[in-house]
Amino acid sequence: MGEGKSAPIAPEDIAEVAVRALTDQDLCGEVLEITGGELLSVPEQVDALARVLRKPIRCLDVPVQAAVDELIRAGIPAQMAGAVGQSFEAVRDGRAAVITETVAKVTGRLPKTFATWAREHAALFS
Repeated sequence: MGEGKSAPIAPEDIAEVAVRALTDQDLCGEVLEITGGELLSVPEQVDALARVLRKPIRCLDVPVQAAVDELIRAGIPAQMAGAVGQSFEAVRDGRAAVITETVAKVTGRLPKTFATWAREHAALFS
């Protein structure tokens, strides 16, 4: 995805918004577009993980078609792999550089930062 940025969101934030969407009548029928609260490139995310884990991690920029081909080889249906490739291109081209305030609006708190998520889940990377 090159230096393109997106707003990664912690699964816990997704879950909390989902629970509230399913249990709060005021949210019934609303479209809740959720994002994390900061724009980061994949290299920035890798750097954050490397700092948390205190070890070097190398980030390689892979051509989109090579990534799609590898997804297909791994058993992902071609149509789905192509859609993932399109999302990679959207990030690379800057079309995914969007932040919403949905997590804060629905939960009353800011979404977790990527660094916080990485610290909380560091043991999973060992």
